[in-house]
Amino acid sequence: MVAAGLGYGLAQYVPGGWPVQDTSALQAALSAQQAETDSLKAQVAELAARPVAGPDSDLEARVAALADQATPDLTPLQEQIAALEKRLSAVEAMPPAGGAPSVAALAAQKAAADEVLKQAEATAAQIKADAEATAKAAERRAALGRVQAALDSGAAYASALPALGEVPPVLAESAQTGLPTLAALQDAFPSASRAALEAALRANMGENWSDRVANFLRTQTGARSLTPREGSDPDAILSRAEAALTAGDLAAALTEIATLPPEAQAALADWRALAQKRQDGVAAVAALATAIQ
Repeated sequence: MVAAGLGYGLAQYVPGGWPVQDTSALQAALSAQQAETDSLKAQVAELAARPVAGPDSDLEARVAALADQATPDLTPLQEQIAALEKRLSAVEAMPPAGGAPSVAALAAQKAAADEVLKQAEATAAQIKADAEATAKAAERRAALGRVQAALDSGAAYASALPALGEVPPVLAESAQTGLPTLAALQDAFPSASRAALEAALRANMGENWSDRVANFLRTQTGARSLTPREGSDPDAILSRAEAALTAGDLAAALTEIATLPPEAQAALADWRALAQKRQDGVAAVAALATAIQ
């Protein structure tokens, strides 16, 4: 019965079409042996029930033989079962006859698909980030162009600053009004220069009467040098500053003005502040352009 049960279980477990060894002959032999064993057991029971007539050596030998036959040698059967179990383990790891993948194969395929999906998502995220960065950079370059145009026109540029993010204070402070233009500074310099020269002359009219008279007349007429000339006197310094300004070299003009006497610098304070603001603004825009590029 044990053998019959194992045979049925294996038939239910092994998929159709798998080349499992034919056990029908083994099952028939086991069934016949079981029937013989049952018959022998019945005979033993009958003999045991008869009155004992005395020692019967022949009977004892027969009983011993029957006892030995009642316990068959199952070693070959156990070996066959072990072989079948090994083959069934192989069946579990292989796809059925229909070609469907095993659980392990499906799990491996899912893991591979998940990895591909993960990489695709990472690539998509990187592409999106790159596109956003490119768009942001383009927006910043456009905003910078508007600020650079405002430097030439003197127009306000507050609407362009949000795209630039944090900007130097000089640009933030002048965003609503605009920065002084080079042309405006050039136009305002002659009158500022005359005021500076007059202040310098009044502070130092000269050491003799002739110098004093000449300086007095200059203060009255506003006469000054219109071409650059050498010298350390205020008129020579202002002539070189104006020449540099006309050439568009605001930095050189400011450098010359810094060498004027205090009285002349005080008279030029307003113009100098505007010129310095423009100079700082130009430098700030140049720094932003370098950072954006």
